[in-house]
Amino acid sequence: MDREKVAVIAPGALAASSGKHRPAEKVLERMIPHVAERLQLRIFGIADGPMPSQGWIGSVPFYRLPGGRLYLETLLRHLRKWRPDTVDVHGRPLLACQLKGRLPLSRVLLTLPSAPVFSPSCHPKACTPHVLESVDGLIVASERAKAELLERFPALLTPVWVNPPGSSLEDGVPRWTLEGEQQRRRRLADLGWADRKIVLLSGRLPTAGETSGIVTALSDVLGRVPEALLLFLAADLPGSLRESPEHRATDGLAALDPKRIVRLPATPNAPLSDGYALADCLVLLPGNDAASMLTRIEAMAMGVPILDASDPRIIEFAVDGLLAGGKEASLADQIVLLLQDEELRRVFGSAGREIIRRHYRWEHAADRWVDIVRAGCVLTASRRSAKT
Repeated sequence: MDREKVAVIAPGALAASSGKHRPAEKVLERMIPHVAERLQLRIFGIADGPMPSQGWIGSVPFYRLPGGRLYLETLLRHLRKWRPDTVDVHGRPLLACQLKGRLPLSRVLLTLPSAPVFSPSCHPKACTPHVLESVDGLIVASERAKAELLERFPALLTPVWVNPPGSSLEDGVPRWTLEGEQQRRRRLADLGWADRKIVLLSGRLPTAGETSGIVTALSDVLGRVPEALLLFLAADLPGSLRESPEHRATDGLAALDPKRIVRLPATPNAPLSDGYALADCLVLLPGNDAASMLTRIEAMAMGVPILDASDPRIIEFAVDGLLAGGKEASLADQIVLLLQDEELRRVFGSAGREIIRRHYRWEHAADRWVDIVRAGCVLTASRRSAKT
């Protein structure tokens, strides 16, 4: 039996080959090799500078096509010649709608990397009922993104699947092993943080003028735990923390001690797991949902306990891979509890790593995606009948 042909349309994905590694792109780069033997795959992106027009991710070919107005027509020429059974468009709702109109015999799926796609700041025509109903299926990275999608479009008939990203347990030496603890202590000593309790932050602190319980909670932690150090995983430290003290005093972050809020120093060839290996806990701040899911899963693979502050209604331990039920305690109380109780950190961290081993490795993400692609074979026909 011939393998089903699947075209992945990801205009930004091939930047992973040039070292940019944005979250949605990393997902493709890590997942695709696990799918290559089950589906015939081709990936289509946009040309990026002097890079060649064709390359490979493992055994899967990818094509960099001219951008701008030429992209759609060039892409259509490739797809009409190859005639894929399924087209999976990443992060471009209007493009997915256009392709479905021009390729009626192909199933067109739309992968939405994050809930902010639906924010008021995006193109007003990018996500409308007409656009979302035009495709044969939607794929999102988390249950939270699916819930927001269905809340915004309650009459939506298009099936919605959830496929969280994966992780590799082999990417780094985890906490709670002899080798992991030895490496961690050496790294902390090299950084001058040997006696620190590390709170790793991922996401965005509130900007000037915003009021937020998150800032208050982090300030409270610094006051209650003298050894606490707030460490940013992201490449960019909030600009307000680099400005003069006079300017900082006006932006709502003055309560936080800048000397105890730092960015992990960049070092040549440092593994991605370096920041996770240092952390006593990870606090997820508001930000891109796709990045949040990937960070959550990578941290769990390293045995790091997680607190989610990205939604003001959700402050809870992440033990089951997609957030366990939270406790009746403030964000500050939960951070302090983790910092002061090493055994609790070990229990939550080890539980998270075990969940990754069972459900959220890259092989699992690939399996879920293949199932979604194949499920479209049955649902597309029945959905067309319902619309008619």
